[in-house]
Amino acid sequence: MTKNKSTRKMPANQPSQKGAVLIEAMIAILIFSFGILAITGLQGVMMKNTADATYRAEAAYVVQQQLGEMLSSPIALGGNNVTPVASLPSGQLTTKLLSEGRFQFVVTWQVPGETQHSYEAVTSIFTAR
Repeated sequence: MTKNKSTRKMPANQPSQKGAVLIEAMIAILIFSFGILAITGLQGVMMKNTADATYRAEAAYVVQQQLGEMLSSPIALGGNNVTPVASLPSGQLTTKLLSEGRFQFVVTWQVPGETQHSYEAVTSIFTAR
């Protein structure tokens, strides 16, 4: 007993669809890969921005600490000085006396491989005489 295999022939006017699903799958994988690559790049940028925000917050905290010291000890209301800041990479706090009772605080830091960043604050301190 022999079985007849029926083969379906495509009409002559229709193009062949062989391999179309494979091409569609490859394009879908390519689009998905670009999406994953974009998310990975976005995560790297977010981590860098988070580190930058942490350094700016630390710089503001250092200025507030210095200002608190100056308010608690009026003798410390001297002239210009530069102090290293251990909590920031290559950090420095510069305090300048601009005029009577007016001070400028500049915190600078530099992450290796990047440009130098700075945070500046100006305040007035009046003491009772």
